[in-house]
Amino acid sequence: MRKGLTFEAARQQHRKRGRSLIVAAIAALALGTLLSFVVASAWGADRRDAAQARFDDAVATQRTSVSDTVRAYQRMLTVTQGFLEVGDPTAAQFTRFSESLQLTDAHPAVIGLEFIERRRADTPGVWNYPVTMVAPITAAPTLLNSDLAADASARQALEQAGRNGGLTMTPPKDNPYRQMRMQIVVPVHRDGTFVGWAGATLDPAILAREMLGDPGDGVIASVRWDTDGAVLGSALGDGASTEDVAQLSTSDPDVIDGTTWTIELTVTKSFAPDAFGYPLAPFVGGIAATLVVAMVLLALGRSRVAALDLAARLGLDLAASEARAKAVMDSAVEAIVTTDGLGHIESANPAAEQLFSWTESELVGRPVGDLIPALAVSEAGGGLHDVRWEEQEHMVEAQRKDEATVPVDVSLTSTSVHGVEMFTLIARDATVRKLHEDQLEHQATHDPLTGLANRKLFDELLVRAVFRGERGRRALAVLYMDLDGFKDVNDVFGHQAGDRVLSETARRLESVIRPGDIVARLGGDEFVVLCENLASPDDAEKIATRVVQAVGQPIAVAAGVATVTASVGVAIGALGESAASVVARADEAMYRTKQDGKAGYRFANAIIG
Repeated sequence: MRKGLTFEAARQQHRKRGRSLIVAAIAALALGTLLSFVVASAWGADRRDAAQARFDDAVATQRTSVSDTVRAYQRMLTVTQGFLEVGDPTAAQFTRFSESLQLTDAHPAVIGLEFIERRRADTPGVWNYPVTMVAPITAAPTLLNSDLAADASARQALEQAGRNGGLTMTPPKDNPYRQMRMQIVVPVHRDGTFVGWAGATLDPAILAREMLGDPGDGVIASVRWDTDGAVLGSALGDGASTEDVAQLSTSDPDVIDGTTWTIELTVTKSFAPDAFGYPLAPFVGGIAATLVVAMVLLALGRSRVAALDLAARLGLDLAASEARAKAVMDSAVEAIVTTDGLGHIESANPAAEQLFSWTESELVGRPVGDLIPALAVSEAGGGLHDVRWEEQEHMVEAQRKDEATVPVDVSLTSTSVHGVEMFTLIARDATVRKLHEDQLEHQATHDPLTGLANRKLFDELLVRAVFRGERGRRALAVLYMDLDGFKDVNDVFGHQAGDRVLSETARRLESVIRPGDIVARLGGDEFVVLCENLASPDDAEKIATRVVQAVGQPIAVAAGVATVTASVGVAIGALGESAASVVARADEAMYRTKQDGKAGYRFANAIIG
């Protein structure tokens, strides 16, 4: 308010502002209706764009899944090729090798692995292709000793692989039993001499299920051989039906190592229910908000005349003192905010405006708890006296206007002006100091190689988990794991390969546990998993199974392929049992797993008494 402004002039000015608010209420109602329509239309367009983006992500994810699945089977056959090239195995050795690949779990589409020889026939220029080894023999008993020369597509694939030295895949076709089958083959050489082919017969339907996985809510997915070949399989996500109207669809051919696979994706309304049709919710919400704003403006307009007459008189008395106080605050480097006894902000200097991203006019009247949540108080209590801070700085989180948080060093003091208590808050940005402290804390509690929790942090988390389990009567489990064959990896491939195996093992463990479970590295090749809120011991068994399967998969290193397995001990925490006891029982169970042959898991003995 300007100096020298008379009381009557101020009163007339406030009356005019009150009438302006009433007119603004009417204008707000009209403008709000228009804005509600515009916002609803923009919201609908945004939802449709978001649905399209999600659909594009789903296509990319499905493409990656198909590529990863095909290459996993190619890697499996390449491993088989290497086994056949390093020696001349017997049928029994070939069978044991196939068992080590864990085909049922890792590659369920494989019906059988074969070794196919190339022999000259009695007729000059004619070759025979006898299958001399099949594993498992029960998978295709009629295939052993059969001659693939009679199968034109198989013969062509064998000769193509023999010529180019690479891996060849045949299209799906019926076998004599009218079963759809595919085959991948790769040539085998020993001491520089071509001796035959390693092959794998695949079930296309099972391969398609692996490729498609769970397509997601409202998604219908299928995969076919080539761009116009046979459909190998389809999958429906939750809420999807082939009878629903397709909202988005695509046919995406993808060439993987010379073979074309076509992924077809269609999404129904359940994929994004809010992306199709007119968005009534935001329109109705906008109208409701408009009515509220109009009513508030109308009420303020009617009451402003009387209320601001009093404010004008008070403003004349306080103008001089406020000007002096403001000059002092404006020159300070620190953020300075003053409040009344109940914590309502009365003033803020430019440094405070910069730190909290609010203007002073926006801050005045707000509770100081909006800026410093630690200072939030109940007006029904004693105001800022309830905080009871000592006369020193505190590092706390501050809330900016954009809802971002920033650490600040804050001091709070109280004083009395003309018998009225007020509080002064001084704050400084502590982002750099907080970041440094967080980095030190992370280094102290996490393994530098894998990024997992270390032994110190795991011990703390386990003690808390045992307490929560006791209080909530919910079971917890500790899985203690040691890598089998890790020393051989270091000896054969070197310590860099060992570090690669440890990092990949950590990643795989995190990929198979449940959300909320904790993986830690205790040191060396020892890992531990903490699982809370188990519905039954079967949950722990499922997790242990996934851990053993995931860790046992080959790991590519710079010098070749490393293979380790996991020996796991599982201990289910008993009521009243200490954290140290649970870990000790899991450790003991792990050693019994190693004694029993490794590469598996065993449950610890229950506590008796």
